[in-house]
Amino acid sequence: MSTVLRSFYHNLREPIIICDFPPCNNSRSGSSQLPSNGVFGVEVSKNGNENAFLCGSESKSAPCDDICIQKPIINNKLENINGVYFNKAFRNIFADIFNQDEAETNGLRALKKLDYKFYFDLCLIESEKLKTYSPLKDAIESRGNLCLYGLYQKSEREFLYFLIQAFSLKKYRILYFYDITKEIMLERITSENERLKIQNQEFLNTNSKAQNQAVKMALLNRISTSISKTIDLNNMINTALGELSIIFGARKVYFAKRLQSPDGEAFHVEYVHSHQKGNEEKFKGQILRYDSTTTDEILDNKIAISVCLKEFENAEEPMRAPSTRIILPIANKENLIAIVVILTPKKHIEDIEKELILGVSMQISSAITQAMLFKAVSDKKEELESALAELKETQLQLINSEKMASLGQLIASVAHEINTPLASICANNEILKKFFEKDTVFDSDTIEILKDTNSIDTEAIKRITNLVQSLKRFVRLDEMTSQSANINDELDLTLNLLRHKLKKDINLVKKYGDIPLVECYPNMLNQVFLNILMNSIQSIEKQAGIENAGLGGSKSALDVGCSTLKDDISVCGVRYAGEIIVSTEIIDNVLIVKIQDNGAGIKEEDKKKIFQAGFTTKKVGEGTGLGLAICKKIIEKHKGEITFDSTSYKTKDGKIAKSTVFEIKLPV
Repeated sequence: MSTVLRSFYHNLREPIIICDFPPCNNSRSGSSQLPSNGVFGVEVSKNGNENAFLCGSESKSAPCDDICIQKPIINNKLENINGVYFNKAFRNIFADIFNQDEAETNGLRALKKLDYKFYFDLCLIESEKLKTYSPLKDAIESRGNLCLYGLYQKSEREFLYFLIQAFSLKKYRILYFYDITKEIMLERITSENERLKIQNQEFLNTNSKAQNQAVKMALLNRISTSISKTIDLNNMINTALGELSIIFGARKVYFAKRLQSPDGEAFHVEYVHSHQKGNEEKFKGQILRYDSTTTDEILDNKIAISVCLKEFENAEEPMRAPSTRIILPIANKENLIAIVVILTPKKHIEDIEKELILGVSMQISSAITQAMLFKAVSDKKEELESALAELKETQLQLINSEKMASLGQLIASVAHEINTPLASICANNEILKKFFEKDTVFDSDTIEILKDTNSIDTEAIKRITNLVQSLKRFVRLDEMTSQSANINDELDLTLNLLRHKLKKDINLVKKYGDIPLVECYPNMLNQVFLNILMNSIQSIEKQAGIENAGLGGSKSALDVGCSTLKDDISVCGVRYAGEIIVSTEIIDNVLIVKIQDNGAGIKEEDKKKIFQAGFTTKKVGEGTGLGLAICKKIIEKHKGEITFDSTSYKTKDGKIAKSTVFEIKLPV
């Protein structure tokens, strides 16, 4: 390679490759000069190769040496290369693909490594070259001037961009590598920066709109909240005027009612909010008139905004300085009823403020309309209170609490009922213990005593079991689904819980009919039966002057089926303080349950209130006043009916006795 050429390119800043190819040998001419009448040219063949020729001569061939002076015709194939030279800048930048010794001894291998790490964006039309085509190789083997843009992967995350220019100088092929990485990155960063600027501006615009909207909504909400705190028209308007004065920094805000007058549209000032407190009362009562343009806008329910020197057309004196006047129409169903006038020193009203004004106008219009409807709402107050009372009465959640209250009244007696058989069992166990401690042989009398003891214990255990099961079934709060039940069994369940109340002093008569199963809520009906029976027992005790009756004695009339209400109640030689008759029957597919007693009865003045929630005739702490009210709701839930009748009659000895009967009807 030429020493002059090598020294010229060696210290250039740009990486350079110089390929040394052998010159073309042409045997047809030995001349060393071009013909005088010949013009040198280049022909491009079908395969893309350039062939030199002389125009005007008989042959397109010419002496190779002379032609190469102007346009060298070299055999540019990598396999024919004589040598490859890499300048200093090239070896520094592309040091990762070869070492210096390899570059000097095997430049072709270094070129292949370089080609492997370059990427080019191009489109090939000839499909047969698709797999083997290499832009860098083509740039070396080509005879013409070429320009390529390539991406070089120096490391896993480092890439360099190059503009590759290839040209021929005599028999040499020279490739310049211009590093344009900074320019490409700058262009990308600039483009990305412009895109981010556009996005940022869009974001700022959106953010500004969102902030304005948020401010608008906050102010509207503030005014709406202030107005909604009162239904009084005076307080409402004064509150609205005060809020508008704060928002717009107004020196005066007033409310004027529309007047119908033959002289044209006019408005009467009724409410004023001003920084000068002494002028408020003076300004009230003023009659306002406006020019035709402003009046037309107001009548069309449009907000009128203008800069004026006179506050209104018929004002006696102009204002000291121009002010922006904002007139808000207040309408009720599109009928103008009043206006709100705002006088502010602001020179320009922003769009967001105009939207706020419109929203405020609608809010005030709505609030005033509501105030006008307040009287109509007041007229419905009694009806709403009645509906609310009805709603409270229908709250069946009180059933469980009332049931617990009833159980609370029974718990002491139930404990006594359980304690009595338990005491019997304990006593019998002591007797048995003494027998077994003597280690004697049991005779027939002793065995009989043991049998009697066992029989007593069995009955005691049975009584305890029945009582516990009855109590458990009565407390079944979780059974809130409808099911088939025998009402006679449910009545026995309730009566078993009241056994201690029905021992000696009250005669119970059961007249159960042959009834079918009924679809119902058994636990709810048990609550009804318990409340009515407890009231009957307490009524009899009250009539007889007995408190806590029935805790002593062992005789019971639970299984007695005779007797009705009599003057002198005596069964099997036992005298009773009163009598309760429980009966069931079916009439026209309706189950009828009657509970009748001859207790103290119900007073005439109490009959209308007997099913009202909270009403009770018992002492403080004895009743909640919810029992019969809940009973009525439970029966209505079963689509049934509950009624009562309390009458008076004369006994044989001329005394006045009373009879009360509760009748429950349930559809079968």
